[in-house]
Amino acid sequence: MEQILRLLAARRYPEVARLARARLAAGGDQADPDLRTVYGLALGGCGELTAALAELHQVALLCPHEPHPGLDLLPILRAAGRERDIEPCLLAALANRPHAALVALALARFYREAGRPREALPMARQAVDLSPESGEAQRTIAWILADLGDLAASVWHSRRAVALDPADAAAWSNLGVALTDLGRHEEGEQAHDRALGLAADQPRIRVNRAVNLLAQGRMAEGWADYEWRLRLPGHTGLPADRLLPDLSTGVALAGRTILITHEDGLGDTIQFARFVPLLADTGARILAHAPPALERLFRTLDRRITVLPGTAALPEFDYHCPYTSLPRAFGVGLTSIPAAPYLFADSALATVWRERLRHASGSAVRRIGLVWAGQARPWLEGYGALDGRRSMLLADFAPLAAVPGIVWVSLQKSAADREFVLELDLFRRQHGVAICDPMGEVRDFADTAAIIDGLDGVISVDTSVAHLAAAMGKPVFLLDRFDTCWRWLRDRTDNPWYPSVTIFRQERIGDWSRPMGLIARTMLNPTVPFGAPNSAC
Repeated sequence: MEQILRLLAARRYPEVARLARARLAAGGDQADPDLRTVYGLALGGCGELTAALAELHQVALLCPHEPHPGLDLLPILRAAGRERDIEPCLLAALANRPHAALVALALARFYREAGRPREALPMARQAVDLSPESGEAQRTIAWILADLGDLAASVWHSRRAVALDPADAAAWSNLGVALTDLGRHEEGEQAHDRALGLAADQPRIRVNRAVNLLAQGRMAEGWADYEWRLRLPGHTGLPADRLLPDLSTGVALAGRTILITHEDGLGDTIQFARFVPLLADTGARILAHAPPALERLFRTLDRRITVLPGTAALPEFDYHCPYTSLPRAFGVGLTSIPAAPYLFADSALATVWRERLRHASGSAVRRIGLVWAGQARPWLEGYGALDGRRSMLLADFAPLAAVPGIVWVSLQKSAADREFVLELDLFRRQHGVAICDPMGEVRDFADTAAIIDGLDGVISVDTSVAHLAAAMGKPVFLLDRFDTCWRWLRDRTDNPWYPSVTIFRQERIGDWSRPMGLIARTMLNPTVPFGAPNSAC
């Protein structure tokens, strides 16, 4: 058996299956659950999932009080890149042993990680019902409820989790996140501090605490904790000892080469690009990576900056710094944020798009851009649920149909082209409003900026387009979700990052009626126009 286990650890599944099958065929080990488990795992490793599950089911019958052995197959499937087999494996295990809390918990986590929180919730509830004294089950359902926007219930289950296991740092951190999202920042900070007291070296806990501090406007502390994101798995392969230090240390940068790198969110990169020209003021040579969507646009930042395509090979550099680390390097606080505008449309491109809009929209008094949905980013765990909370339907913009003298311009880039076209057409017919949709001809954010240049303003949910319009100095009405992103702060309708932004925030999670109604009334008020009509149109 020792030889078989060594082969199993080495992932030599065909050999393990052959040896285990021979021993089972000899007849003396039929009731040996360990051998039959190894055989089932080897079959799974060989890709024979049906046979593997049948064998592991027999083991489950032999050992009804032990965890289902199908759970041991999951790491084998993941290591082989066979994530598609995980769900049927777990469903089969649950069907074989429907009262297995651990299987239900594993299935809940699988659905949550796959961006399917609504399917995860009943599995998590089953796990909690079967094992109400399990802190792990309580923590998991709290996690899923937060994804679905039920923050009060998430707080309740998180408190239950930490009561059952006060040493569970992740549960304390989850509690801190839910409290922060509810706007209870001081309580959230206390929960994060408890988590750090148990696991001070955990990057995710540090980042969660950073979001709380930044939302309170406590920038210096927040930036320091936020740097821990660079230690998250798979985040960056660049050397930590060459990360750009705080400029307050007096580091000499003249003549040095600094590489600026993009992380993930386009909005983040747009927001923090304002610091790149300031870095060029130090006399350093600046190489700024830009993803394809931003490459042309970022050439308007500063002539001293070399914009590198996102696919460019890694150049030689003295220091590197992600865009999102630039505020830390500059030690920026709420009163020292470099002002917008700092991004600009290409003048020739803006002229082209202005003519296109004039032909499409006629002699409208005002032209206003609309964005109602973000990017789900399915590759980021849990981000799809967040995108669902910040996104709207075009139908939610119905109150704006009562505002006269406006042609609405869609700035919405949609992957679901057919559904998007149908949504636009239905809105036009139901409300009798004019909506231009130029986005089919848009290559990247340089084109989007050129369109925005010819608009009087933009109404948008929290997306990269809102960042772009605000970075250009255009008036922006921001439709903000209840559990707002840290950058928009709390309890204010203005924003120090973008003076041209006015925030209209949900009072209840998922309810856009009040902020949308406020926008419509604001635009109907002749004494509070949404930007002066653009005379160039």
